[in-house]
Amino acid sequence: MKTTNKAHDARRYAFKENEPILVDANVWLFLQPPAAQPAPAWASAYSSTFARLLKAKATPMLDALVLSEYINRYLRVEYDAAWKAQYPKFKAFRRSAEGRALARTAVADVRSILQSAVLQDTGFTAIRIGDVLDGVQSGDVDFNDGVLIENCRVKGWKLLTDDGDMTLGGIDVLTANGKLLKKCP
Repeated sequence: MKTTNKAHDARRYAFKENEPILVDANVWLFLQPPAAQPAPAWASAYSSTFARLLKAKATPMLDALVLSEYINRYLRVEYDAAWKAQYPKFKAFRRSAEGRALARTAVADVRSILQSAVLQDTGFTAIRIGDVLDGVQSGDVDFNDGVLIENCRVKGWKLLTDDGDMTLGGIDVLTANGKLLKKCP
């Protein structure tokens, strides 16, 4: 994971028909945000990018790792914003009537995402796990990010993300994040 990614400005990227694009959890959180943290105004770049992706008939991809990050972050954002004082332990909140109601809302949003994307296996057995672990050990990558990058590399997918840390792995990254665009020209 020593090779720098190549970042492309998602706002100007010309999607191709059937082009596989793995949509990162942070982008899904902009497209289907939790009520406690509506997407910031600048995140509209991703909704217009996603609309262009669909119009071009590119293929938004989704795997279990991205979906897991999305739903876990969604629930944590809501918990931290509105319920932490009442339920100091997240698991107690999750089991409460309020937590179950929130989970129903999150699952409804996930069902909407599932209708917008093609489900794929994470491909854990095909990736270079040693490279991911070396990146984690050196502090260069988060484990989940490393697995996503490796999955994209193996499958020839591009990654649509707002994560400014997605700099290593040798893949094409689509982003509106200025930091990432500067780091990976």
